[in-house]
Amino acid sequence: MKTKYIRILAVLFLFISIQGCEDLLEEEVYSVLGPTNFFLSAEDAESMLNSAYASDQRRSSRDYLLLSELTSDLLIERGGGLRRDAQLIEDFTWNATHSFLDVQWGRDYTAIYRSNLIIDRVPDIDMNEERKEEILAEARFIRASNYVYLFDIFGPVPLITSSELEIEARPARASREEIVGFIEDELLAASQVLPVEARNYGRANKGIALSLLTKFYLNNKKWQEAAETAQMVMELNKYSLFDQGSRDALFDIENEENDEFIYIRPNLPIPGLSTTYLAHAAPPSYQFAYPPRANYAAQYQLLDDFVNSFHPDDQRKEVIIKEYIDVNGNLIDLGTDNSRSFKFGEDPNGVGQHMGNDFPIIRYADILLSRAEALNEISGPTEEAISLINEVREVAGVPALSLNDFSSKEALRDHILDERAWEFFTEELRRQDLIRHGKFIELANERGKSAFDYHVLFPIPQNEIDRNPNLEQNPGY
Repeated sequence: MKTKYIRILAVLFLFISIQGCEDLLEEEVYSVLGPTNFFLSAEDAESMLNSAYASDQRRSSRDYLLLSELTSDLLIERGGGLRRDAQLIEDFTWNATHSFLDVQWGRDYTAIYRSNLIIDRVPDIDMNEERKEEILAEARFIRASNYVYLFDIFGPVPLITSSELEIEARPARASREEIVGFIEDELLAASQVLPVEARNYGRANKGIALSLLTKFYLNNKKWQEAAETAQMVMELNKYSLFDQGSRDALFDIENEENDEFIYIRPNLPIPGLSTTYLAHAAPPSYQFAYPPRANYAAQYQLLDDFVNSFHPDDQRKEVIIKEYIDVNGNLIDLGTDNSRSFKFGEDPNGVGQHMGNDFPIIRYADILLSRAEALNEISGPTEEAISLINEVREVAGVPALSLNDFSSKEALRDHILDERAWEFFTEELRRQDLIRHGKFIELANERGKSAFDYHVLFPIPQNEIDRNPNLEQNPGY
């Protein structure tokens, strides 16, 4: 389709445009970029904005997915060279030298640095003032979104808001109040400038900023603010639940530009810009529709307790396979704790392991369930909260709930946690949900893991501690 073609050209240009600055921050994210012949024109501003988006959107979906889901009651990983690193995450035996943590820290701070550069330099460019304000708002959104990820994984981190910071400064960690306040203020400010319709698919807009703010309020248990901001997203009248056929079609690659996907991580079937999720999810010798395909020895597997918890009529489970046809035409039963999530299935245009399935960071279903959860925490079960949950259940083909089904706030809270598992499995949300509901450590211990309260955060990467003596490590590490 035409919009897809335009998006491909745009992202290819983005990829090409960042090659000249890719080495700027690989070794030291606090270094200073100061070319005298750049940031002179509107084209320069757009080019650097593309570069900031590139850093943000090239987040390792594999690493962050495993940090988010292997620590939960949904997913395990078995086999392949990934097994050693994945097992440490699954067993809660990770430490500050784990490679996943270095990757997350480096990419987030690279995006933050590039955003700071835009915020510092673009105001002095002679260009269309309306577009200038939008560029600055987009940069503020990118910067805030990367601090959201850093805060989620590590807790409070150094709050760097200038590209002019000298290496010798070695900033300490901000307080929790400082970084939470900064993220909230930045997302709210960006939402007031960004248009409802983004300039290009995958770019920030008003709804994306408000949706990320909703989730940030929710995860920090600011229930009133979360409920109100979710309502603001709903009142944009831009988003709706996908209801074209079976619910599992929501994730088909031909349907990815839909009104339920609010905030996405765009992918293309090109090395460096792709997702390799399916190569991990497909079982051995799986018969792909468009061979040849890569089929990794490292396998993502769903736990039976979760797979067997769905209502029999729930269409959301249709993306889960318990058996498959192999390349020899044999029907293979996957057995215990070995079902696979095919939410992000085969891209007909994919090459080897590289697929172009866009990844939904926030969907409209999340906004509805977030408001329902916030309302329950404020007032207990209400008709509105139940109605919001039922909107999500209806498109999944599941019987509606009744207010009489829930006698207490605690009962509805537990159901919402279950509903979120059925709706968002393998979408990088389960760890956040379990932590927010106070179940993260409890369920890990029930699975036989030696999990302690400090495991709700990961350690600051040891490489960063070694570089910066002012960085204090998280307790327990």
